[in-house]
Amino acid sequence: MAISYACAMGHAPGITAWRDAAPAEQRERLYASFERLRAELAAAQPDVLVLFTSEHWANFFLDHVSPYCIGRAEQYQGPIEPWLKIKRTRLQGDPELASAIIEACYRHDVEPGFSYELQLDHGTMVPLHFLLPRMNLPIVPIFINTLSPPLPTGRRALALGRVVGEVARSWPRRVGIIATGGMSHDPGERGHGTIDTAFDQAFLDHLVRGDLEQLAKYTPDDFSSAGAGAVELLSWIALAGALQRFRGEVAAYEPVRAWATGIGAMSFAILDQ
Repeated sequence: MAISYACAMGHAPGITAWRDAAPAEQRERLYASFERLRAELAAAQPDVLVLFTSEHWANFFLDHVSPYCIGRAEQYQGPIEPWLKIKRTRLQGDPELASAIIEACYRHDVEPGFSYELQLDHGTMVPLHFLLPRMNLPIVPIFINTLSPPLPTGRRALALGRVVGEVARSWPRRVGIIATGGMSHDPGERGHGTIDTAFDQAFLDHLVRGDLEQLAKYTPDDFSSAGAGAVELLSWIALAGALQRFRGEVAAYEPVRAWATGIGAMSFAILDQ
């Protein structure tokens, strides 16, 4: 088959939890872009979704942190946050596809962790709330460590994505791929509320051009310059690695001060499979 759909969008909890705190104009532009991505996903008719995402101490703590963790559960539940204003839901997993990705990773010298028991927080559930409101497709969540150093580099995220893309292209069902997180933000840190629009725009430009060489150069220090949360953009780089040749289009970008985050949404045209 093929990769039938790809997009990236922010997952700031304020998108749903503090909806009315944002200026109406910004909120409406973002929600319109999310609706556009939802409609494109529905039209693409994927059979399963792979999500490059992150979690926020929902499943892991300092007793065990791996650079990547691939979910191979039969089912997932989320969100864990009762205040997120998203109904707690049970989602179907796809252990077969997850296992194929894990095995392919090991063949290509990428060694992720994996888990049969994972909960979903806002990092995954906010995007799914907008993109898959019926929660009616199986998912394979791939969590990238964005919390505890050492953190992956852009080069390593591309390598992870490349393996996922190879599996998706050979899979007998249609695979959609979603990246969540970012953009610039510094949650709970000294720079809380600071948004680096220049950093965000440069990153978006690399994705619009499909510039894998520039994406590979991103380091944890580069991301930290735009706030501790900017490292979540590793998920977007992993998506680029999965697509390889693509053209990105910015559906929306808004620096939402009330949500303390630069929030982006992108769609992708895959140039070959």
